[in-house]
Amino acid sequence: MLGKPPPPRKSARSRATSPEAKAQVRAAFVATGRRLLATKNAEGYSLRAVAAAAGYSPGTIYQYFADQRDLLFAIREQDMLDATLALERIADAEPDSETRVRKLLLGAMRYWLDHFDHFETLFTLAPSMQIARSGDGVPFGRSAVVERAYAVFERAVGAFLQEHATPDIDCKTAVDCLLAAVHGMIWFPHATRTMVWTPPEPMIGTVIDAVLTSWKREGAGRQRKGGGGK
Repeated sequence: MLGKPPPPRKSARSRATSPEAKAQVRAAFVATGRRLLATKNAEGYSLRAVAAAAGYSPGTIYQYFADQRDLLFAIREQDMLDATLALERIADAEPDSETRVRKLLLGAMRYWLDHFDHFETLFTLAPSMQIARSGDGVPFGRSAVVERAYAVFERAVGAFLQEHATPDIDCKTAVDCLLAAVHGMIWFPHATRTMVWTPPEPMIGTVIDAVLTSWKREGAGRQRKGGGGK
């Protein structure tokens, strides 16, 4: 009696041919690369390691990414785009300028807490990791998707400053202060977990309210003195 035939050997997934299939393969590499980065094991982050973890042969991944930095750029680009689309929806749904700024900043906090692995990949990479650049050599921080994300806050804060007659406050400085405060209050408690922290939302809400109230008061004072206006 013949024995059972040996089970078929597992092999890497077949090559994608259609545009849709190629997009799915690329997305699989991006998702797997992000997952490996989230382990904070930079040594294990290579194109070959990502391909193996995603179930593809090493040669396949090189059809999509030239090197490790190319994949890192794609990971960060996708994560930032997803966040930007969520923030644009928040901004578009709120007509009041002050409420829009509050909702955007709190919305950013909630989004990053819900997608903390994305937050880490975007904002907390170890200094030893190489700067992500596009194929044209553009650093990620100056890429189109980052500029699009920044513009969401720039438009909202600019509208708030204009409405409340605070022209002496530089819009970029205002945006930078608010974003740095929000991101710092997301990361710092996480980085010092042996301490007992107030939850992020009331902390960030308190800072936002204090800053916006201060700017409104400054604008109102200038209007009373006749030194400012729209």
